[in-house]
Amino acid sequence: MTDEKPSGGDRDPAEDIDDTRGRSGIPEPVSVGGKIGSEGVTRNRRSAFFRVGRMAVSPVSGYPVRRGTRLNANEADRQIRAFLAQLAGERQLEFRADPVEMARENDLLLLFGPEEEEEFARLALTFPDETVKRWATLLSGGNRSEAFGPRSRAERRDEAAVARELQTAVLRRVLGGLLVLALLVVSFLGLRALVGRGSDGGPGPGLRFAQPIAGEPQSQEGHSVAGGPPIAEPALTAVADRIVAVVRGGGPIAERIRLLVPAADLPILVGSVSAAVFQYDQGQIALVGPEGWVERSCVRVSVTTKELRPLDVVRHAGLRADCPAGMVGRDPRVTCLGSSVLILAIEIPQKDRPKELPEGGVGWAEKVRFGVETPSKVGDPWEVLAVRGTIEVPVGEEDVVIPRFGGAPGDELTVDLGDGVDRARAGTCRLS
Repeated sequence: MTDEKPSGGDRDPAEDIDDTRGRSGIPEPVSVGGKIGSEGVTRNRRSAFFRVGRMAVSPVSGYPVRRGTRLNANEADRQIRAFLAQLAGERQLEFRADPVEMARENDLLLLFGPEEEEEFARLALTFPDETVKRWATLLSGGNRSEAFGPRSRAERRDEAAVARELQTAVLRRVLGGLLVLALLVVSFLGLRALVGRGSDGGPGPGLRFAQPIAGEPQSQEGHSVAGGPPIAEPALTAVADRIVAVVRGGGPIAERIRLLVPAADLPILVGSVSAAVFQYDQGQIALVGPEGWVERSCVRVSVTTKELRPLDVVRHAGLRADCPAGMVGRDPRVTCLGSSVLILAIEIPQKDRPKELPEGGVGWAEKVRFGVETPSKVGDPWEVLAVRGTIEVPVGEEDVVIPRFGGAPGDELTVDLGDGVDRARAGTCRLS
């Protein structure tokens, strides 16, 4: 037989009877009954090859297979030679150390039918990979995809069905992934709309400056700023009327909050200090209270987003006051100072020019929180004690803008925040 001929249980044996090596004219030693023969012996053996009767049961049926660890190449060859010897039955064989050459020289591949290939496949479970590949190629006639016998029509039909199922499964997975991605995008946009309410793209404009008058010179610190007296916008005015009190001690802060505090312990009376935002050379907050409150008070102001993310925090201590140790805040520029009026410069980022946040994203001013804080003292029972208020754009009044005022350093301003419940909220200060 030639190496190129397909082999297996379905081939016609007559196709492999002619072996060109047998007609090459070169004598080939063979072993017959332990003796070295000539080419004629080989022809005699092959001429009688098919005269050996075919048994109803394969000679290798139920071939014993040793289970356990994988064999090495030499052990596998020894097992294959024994298998081939049993497969040949009573036929005369020429021994070859290489079982592949032994199978080819003795035309034993013609004896491999479906049952023999199944038994050989069981035996091959312990063979090295290279041995398995070599015999799979040999028995399939060079097409390893049909190793140990060509595929039947039913097998090919089943493979086509499996391929279709795989394609359908892949398509379902792709469509499912696209659906999940679409749901994630919709959820992200919805969450962004909820979280970003009042931020860029949301309905709330935040705190907005009045548009500058055309032709005005750019304002600079220490120079005159065009504008009239400070006239507060009622919608952007608030009163410090909320007490924040935390008792000193251990345990969660929520358990140490107090709602009732003696008036004598408070830094100012509830409702005695009012505040409003203005535009001067930059954002400003004006605080007006009783006579003398400025020099004995610690004031803290925070500009925040709607979610109370601070954008700017400032603090100011009067001449006879101290702020609590460790209180966060920068020292601002004092724009106007009086005994009852304090105006501090603060940053009020606008929606059209938001402030970039270190953690990512941007924010702009939507609230201004202010308060008068009580300094911490030895033996003081309060960890935090303050009277605070918040300025923000009321719902339904989103069109309001921060009013402007002007003046030059040294000018005296009268700041009127309107009438309070029991006193006028007005006072004077001098621009610095």
